[in-house]
Parts: sequence; C-alpha cells; structure tokens
Amino acid sequence: MFSNISLLNRFYILIAIVLIIKICFAVLLPMTGDEAYFIFWAQYPDYGYYDHTPMVAWILTVFLSVSDMTLWLRLPAIVFSLLIAWMIFRLLNNRADQNSQKIAIYASSLYLLIPVNLVAVLMTTDTPLIWWSFLCGVSYYNAQKNDSYSWYLICGLFLGLAFMSKFFSGLLAFAFLIHTLVFVRRGIKPYIGLMLIFVALLPFIALNLTWNYNNCWNNYLFNLINRTQGSSFSIAGTGKYLLMLLIIMPPGIYYLIKNVKAIRLFLNKGRDNTYLALFIIPIILFGLLSFFKSIGLHWLFSFIPFFVLGIATLFSVSQLEKSLKFMTVYSVLHVIVIGFILVSAPSLFQSNEKLYKTLVIGYYPDELLAQVSEYKSDFIFATDSYALSAQLSYHAKKHVMVFGDGSYHARQDDVVTDFRLLKNKNILIISEVPKLADYTAFFESYQLHTMKVRGTELYYAVGMNFQYEKYRAAILTNIRQRYYKIPSYLPHKACYMDERYKTRFN
Repeated sequence: MFSNISLLNRFYILIAIVLIIKICFAVLLPMTGDEAYFIFWAQYPDYGYYDHTPMVAWILTVFLSVSDMTLWLRLPAIVFSLLIAWMIFRLLNNRADQNSQKIAIYASSLYLLIPVNLVAVLMTTDTPLIWWSFLCGVSYYNAQKNDSYSWYLICGLFLGLAFMSKFFSGLLAFAFLIHTLVFVRRGIKPYIGLMLIFVALLPFIALNLTWNYNNCWNNYLFNLINRTQGSSFSIAGTGKYLLMLLIIMPPGIYYLIKNVKAIRLFLNKGRDNTYLALFIIPIILFGLLSFFKSIGLHWLFSFIPFFVLGIATLFSVSQLEKSLKFMTVYSVLHVIVIGFILVSAPSLFQSNEKLYKTLVIGYYPDELLAQVSEYKSDFIFATDSYALSAQLSYHAKKHVMVFGDGSYHARQDDVVTDFRLLKNKNILIISEVPKLADYTAFFESYQLHTMKVRGTELYYAVGMNFQYEKYRAAILTNIRQRYYKIPSYLPHKACYMDERYKTRFN
C-alpha cells in the first residue's frame, strides 16, 4: 500500500495519523482532577500558585478566554508534541549528508511513536515544561557548537520559561553544569556561558521568590518539606524506575546498551554528545533519587526529545530503521489497548470499587450534579477532596470549595476560600467515601445522604448554619500548623492564613 509513497510523504502521513489519534484520545478521555485543578488556577490569574510556578495557568487563561471545551484546552498538549517532532526532523535534516533526511525522518517518527508521547493529551504543568525545556536544550547545543554568548543568553531565557512551568527545570540546569565540567574542554568560554545562562534566568527566580515572600513560601513548603516527609530507602522503587525507562522505548535502550561505539562516542570529550548527555545526566540523577522516592513517569517527559536527538547521531541507519519498525507495532498495540479501555470505561473496572467510583465521577459528572441540583440556589457547594472539587467546579461552571483537612498538595483553594465569610451559611458537601459524619459539629443542623450514580454510591451532607469558630479551632488551626509553618530563617510578608484566621504561630 505504501510501497510507492516516498519516505518523506510517509512521514507526513504519520504526522496526520498521530494528530488524529491524539484528538480522539483528547475527546474520549474525561477531564482529570489535575487538569481541572490547573483550570481552577487559570480562573484566578496570578504570578504564582501553591504547588508550582504559573506557566500552565497563564496558557490556560488565554485559552479560557475563547472557550472551556475540553478538546480546546488540551490543544497545547497536542500541538507542542507535534512541533517538537517537526523540529527534531528539521534539526537532523542536514542536506550535506545523503542519509540525513532518512535519519531525521526515522528519529522524528520514533519520537512521535513513543507511547507516552503518542497518548499524552493532558494539559498539565508538564506540557509547557517539555516545550520550553526542549527549546532550552537546543539553544544550549547551539551555544556549545558555536561558542556563542547570544545562544547562552537565549538558553537562559528558555530555562527561565521552563522554570516558570515547573521546578524540574532545575535538573536541566544541573545537567548543563555537569556536562560542561565533565565533557567540555575549551577554556573559559563555556563557563562564561553558564554565567550568562544564570543571568538570563535570574529575573524569573526573582519573580518566584517575590511571590513566595508574599504568599507564605508555599512553593518552598510544598516541594521541599511537606511532600518529602516519609521518604525512605527502597530498592523496589529503583527496579520500578528501570522498568519504566525500558518501557518508554525498548529498542532505543537496547541499542544504547549494545552499541559500544555509541557509548565510546558519548564518553569522548566532544560536542556531539550534548543531546545524549542532557538525557543521561538527569536519568542517572533520577536513578539515585529512586532509592528514596517514587519516580513518576511524567518526570522523564522533558528529557525524551534529547534521547531521540542523541541516538540519532550515534545509531546506524539500520538500527534506527529496526527501532522504528519495532516501535510502530509496539505503539499500535498501546493505542488499541488504551483506546479499548477509554471506550469501555468505567464499566470495565466495576470490580475495583475505588477506581470505578473515580471513573464514574470523571465520565458522568453531570449525573452526579443533577442529584444535588435542588440545593444549588441556597447552598454553597463543597467536597472533601481537591481533585473532586476541581472536577465538579469545571463541570458545574462555578467554584466548588474544599471542606476539611484535605492533603499536603493542591491547596490553592486555601487562597480562594475565606471561611470567615461563610459563617452561618448553608453548605452542601460531596464525598466519595462515607466520612461526612465527621463534620457534624460544624453546623447547627446536619443531614447525611447517599446517592447512586451508575451503580456506585456517593455521599453528600446538607449542613445548615456553618459554625465558623468551631471549624477554625478544629480544622483551620491544624491546617496552618501542618502546611503553613514558615521557618524562622525565611523573611516573609504576613501569611494570608495568619491574616485571616488571626492566631499566629509561636
């Protein structure tokens, strides 16, 4: 069928097919809690947010000004990955080499067909991080190749934009430093270049520090204190991490290990190893971290383009072609399996009560909201879960606040909801689990209810006359002590949690 079509035209056809697959997944996949949470951010524009830096919210704010349709809001995730694939093709397509176009097509096609990229359509903090990190890495390569101070400054600019997407960008900066120290031997220029990267990055760091100074040092407390508690040594975590690496692109890892020439070229102190170094250095660092903390698959996304660019210069054309043939079958199987799951869910998982309940909420939120619609004019809606609140806020098109302790992450609702203003108000609380009786003391009158959605039970409570003082003493005090205790060595403006709820920490 494709035998009479040129390799380049087959590449264009692949891009079109991947675009169609991504659009189908974006339509089939219900709005996730994480995505809805970032949409919640975007509805309150700011230059920082509780968990991370604000880039994803800035992008979503622009898109929300046009529409809140799920496919539209996921468009950046779809487009960015295709743009990266196209840029990989352009970077590798050197007309001076007769095999360059073939290598460029194979490498770009490999990137398109990596399953985690092929089915990645969620609009999260990783979406802009991957894009800006890629542009940053390409700029660093050009700076190294040309000893160009202007490219170092551009690299720093893109690193700053990646930093405004997620703090993982710091790992890329660390990779630049290690690569320069270990592999670059060209006098003082590369070190001046590193300083120029830092100079360009500095305004973005200053902006983030200013936001944290004015907002309880939320990013610091969340990323370096609250979320790291309870970490312990585990070999199992490292085994899981290594398996995850292999799953991303089995033939690439196989040929990288097998190809002695590739490893020797990487160890050679030259410029051609830059892209592969920008993959291997973070991967090694993640490997060391995996002994103490679970590494998420999404942590690796920013470095996959550098892996593809790296192996494109090290593997033979035959190895790239064999890798692409394997990945074509490998990815088709993933698409079939994931497509079947999306079409069959949530009924496919009815035997797993917890998962089934989560999927029902994702697939049928309107049915849930319909069962409590009689309360919407007289009650303030809430849930006891940040993910559930974000999802219902998106579908109800109004803010659904968080009631109770919540968890250490996703606490942006603490900024938005001022419980002082809810005194004597009526509140309806929705939950996935039957624990709403715990909040009885915070209302003058309180009734528990059960509702059924697609065969699973969900719970809600109707609370009359919210007792703010009791809630403040039992819940808000605990929240402030657990999540907002700023170390004495950090200067800060008065924290909003203290300003609202008066009592300060000793």
